[in-house]
Amino acid sequence: MLIIVDGYNFIFTVSELEKYVGIKRIEPVRDHVISLLSQYREKKHYDIILVFDGNQTGSIFPKKQTCSGIMVIYSKSGISADTEIKNITNLCQNPQDVYIVTYDNDIKRHVKRCGCQVIEPKVLYNEIVVMLNKEKKKPSDEPESKERGPSEHDAQYWKDVFKNIPVEESKPDAKNTTILPIKKEKKESSKSPEEPMYKYKGTPPDEVQYWVRFFTEREKDALQD
Repeated sequence: MLIIVDGYNFIFTVSELEKYVGIKRIEPVRDHVISLLSQYREKKHYDIILVFDGNQTGSIFPKKQTCSGIMVIYSKSGISADTEIKNITNLCQNPQDVYIVTYDNDIKRHVKRCGCQVIEPKVLYNEIVVMLNKEKKKPSDEPESKERGPSEHDAQYWKDVFKNIPVEESKPDAKNTTILPIKKEKKESSKSPEEPMYKYKGTPPDEVQYWVRFFTEREKDALQD
């Protein structure tokens, strides 16, 4: 689906937009319209072309540019936005899927002959506003009662419940029953510094073998004598 919006016609026929033109310049209002249509496109996934009369903007804007997914066209000098819209509709291959947003009767007659549909600017604007308001007021997962808070009846009920619960006062003379950790004292060794280490550790294996061989040799020598 393609939507073609007659830009300035859209602004000046929607009172909610037109009133800001007198207070501010046209540029902020034009940017606001681009923002609205961009959000609408993001939600609906429509293709949107916004056409402005280039004679009112001079040469400060390119003829075509994409702003937030919206194709924005400024008509060439000497060519009105009406003519630009008519040229676009003449090239549409599926006019039944093309919707023109304008209040201009001349454009309406032309696009209807081409087989395109017409949407009133106020209708489209209201649809966008309703859509955006729904986005802001998405339902919460929390129950509605949580947002409202307890009713007066519930509040009074819980006040009575907690009022009847006795409050235990702490006794000032209560003894501290905290058990202090017991420090483990290291046992001192009974070993005297003058005594050799092997007295506690035993004779090393090499030394045992030495004395076994020593006494064996002495026994052999005694037998030979």
